[in-house]
Amino acid sequence: MKKSTKIAIPAIGLGLAFFTEEMYRQVFCRKSSTLLTLLSHSKGHNEPYYEYKKMAIEKFREIPCEKYTINSQRGEKLSGFYYPNGSNGKKIVFIIHGYRSEHIDTASMYYDYYHSRGIDMFCCDHTAHGESEGKFIGLDYFESRDCLRWIEFLKDKFGQDIEIILHGFSMGGATVLQMSGDCPDNVKFIVSDSGYMDSDTSIKVQSGIMYQPLRFINKVFAGYDVKDIDVTDSLSRSTKPILFVHGEDDKLVAFETGKKLYEMYQGEKDCLFTAGTKHVETIYTYPEEYAAKLDSFIEKYM
Repeated sequence: MKKSTKIAIPAIGLGLAFFTEEMYRQVFCRKSSTLLTLLSHSKGHNEPYYEYKKMAIEKFREIPCEKYTINSQRGEKLSGFYYPNGSNGKKIVFIIHGYRSEHIDTASMYYDYYHSRGIDMFCCDHTAHGESEGKFIGLDYFESRDCLRWIEFLKDKFGQDIEIILHGFSMGGATVLQMSGDCPDNVKFIVSDSGYMDSDTSIKVQSGIMYQPLRFINKVFAGYDVKDIDVTDSLSRSTKPILFVHGEDDKLVAFETGKKLYEMYQGEKDCLFTAGTKHVETIYTYPEEYAAKLDSFIEKYM
């Protein structure tokens, strides 16, 4: 074997190992790959949307809240945030954020609506996000279980008779659908905004030929298999009214996914599918229509 070939084989192996590690960090870990983030960075929305979101976040940061913590089944400390709006904890919307986000990113854009309806707001940072502990993102495997623990916390804190709205976005939209078959009676209805059906499909799209190695690594280090993350079983068992919201120009979670979820669900339901709307943008592009749908569900089910 030529000397150059002897050098090349180990170099290729090291390069492949480095790339695999970076890919795994990018998809599954709190600390993402700096290199892949730089290479893949692109804006998913138009600039006015970012300005709208920035203003909402700045305003939300000034609103006082009560902070709580619970421990996950994995022993991680999880952080939650309660914003009283006049119901003394008897009516609460539980805002559930998405992948590589945190509570303030999403809750800030819906605070004014729920405040104006006198509904208290609770939101949490998922494991490996924001102020919560954790190294690995669950892509809904951890998050749905953790949020069910938060519901039990809220019941213990504010009373067994509280009424809860689950309102989730993107990964959080899948999380609330995953929770739907196991929710207590306190949950009166669910809103899934831009939710996906299963994590397996999205991981395959992101990772390509690296899918199987990443899936194996995640089973070893994070302790779960992405093939086990699918909301269809929970939806088949759910009896909760569900509002499905999805933008028709969503490039991150295809609109066809939201439409299929809506058609699949056999329980009480409604939808808000909006033209010219990208991922989780509906509150920005169609605020009046969104408010009308929520008002209808609140009047009917709470």
